[in-house]
Amino acid sequence: MDTTETAPSPDHTPRPLTEIVDEIAAQLRETEPTPRKTIKRAVRILGPERVQALLDRTLETERTGGLMLPDGSRRRTPGGVFFYLLRKSVAPKEGHKILRPHPPAAPAPPPDGTQETAPAPKANG
Repeated sequence: MDTTETAPSPDHTPRPLTEIVDEIAAQLRETEPTPRKTIKRAVRILGPERVQALLDRTLETERTGGLMLPDGSRRRTPGGVFFYLLRKSVAPKEGHKILRPHPPAAPAPPPDGTQETAPAPKANG
């Protein structure tokens, strides 16, 4: 059984999700795993058409001078523009699923239910 994820292409033939993500990541010059995973979640949650529209806006923004960082120190990277536009254009619930998929893990309590504490510092003297 093939478990490869697919999404419809403009000609309505299914395309592997990894192919779509690879194409978008290449256009954004994103090579690191974390941004690529975020792009993958965006395609899964928003669909390839909405993500393509964001990519088109990103590339147009880049052609017209790009976006500066809030502190004005430099321009955002193409990936930075894409993720900025993504954050600004999706519903908060969608954005949370895409950009912050897992809450930080809280440390697990000890199995016996007791609290471990650090030893008290020794007094000098």
